[in-house]
This record gives sequence, C-alpha cells and structure tokens, in this order.
Amino acid sequence: MADNSNLPPLCAKGCGFYGSMETKNLCSKCYKDFLKELLLVSEFDAKVKISTTSTSAPNSSVSKLDSPSVLTPSKLKNRCESCNKKVRLMGFSCRCGLVFCAVHRYPDEHSCNFDFKTADRLISAKENPVVKADKLESRI
Repeated sequence: MADNSNLPPLCAKGCGFYGSMETKNLCSKCYKDFLKELLLVSEFDAKVKISTTSTSAPNSSVSKLDSPSVLTPSKLKNRCESCNKKVRLMGFSCRCGLVFCAVHRYPDEHSCNFDFKTADRLISAKENPVVKADKLESRI
C-alpha cells in the first residue's frame, strides 16, 4: 500500500487514466479536450465582443438595403438556392443576397422577397434631390 502514494493521481474527470499536476490532474486526452473547449469559449467571447461593438457603433444609420449584404457570409456559395445545382463561375447573385443558377436568376423564378420598388425609390431620391425655386410674390 505504500507504493500507491508514489503513483500520480487519477484523472479528475474520472476516465481511469492517470493525470499530472501540469495538466490540472487530467490525463492527456481530457486535457486536450479541456484546451479545445477553452479555445472555443475564448473565440466565442471574441466574436460576441466584435458583434456588440459593431452594433453599438455611433453611426447606426444602416438602411434596410444594406442588411442582407451584412448577413451573407464572406464565403461565396456555389450552389443555387432554389434547385441546389452547382453554379460554378456563372452564379447569379440576386439583390436579396442569394446565389442562383441561370434558370432561377430572375426574381419571379425564385420567389424573391426583396422590395425592388422601395429600394429603387430610395436610391433615386438620394441621387436626385428636390430643387425648388424661391417664390417671389412681388414679381407677379
């Protein structure tokens, strides 16, 4: 029984293997899992910090037109959203933010929910400001 005092402690997670003080009394496998979890938690916290700082920016005048482009991932998709066909280099990106094949590229073919009229009216209103002349009643 005196030999048991010289043995390293068992793994803290109870897997049956021996741990060490350097690995917080965990075996090598449990310690690797612990490090992976720690890394994932730190990455998640960093993403949460980035998203909260970007949403709480003082210039929050993001229009409804820009929101779909913000939500799309940076990785380009190479499949049609309607038929799941590979589009390769000829993918057509719609204003709703999705990628479609040649058959489904038109808004009426893929039941697009993007409001084209309102978007174009807003763009046209920004590009063409209203010009009104001063009304002088004394000239009439």
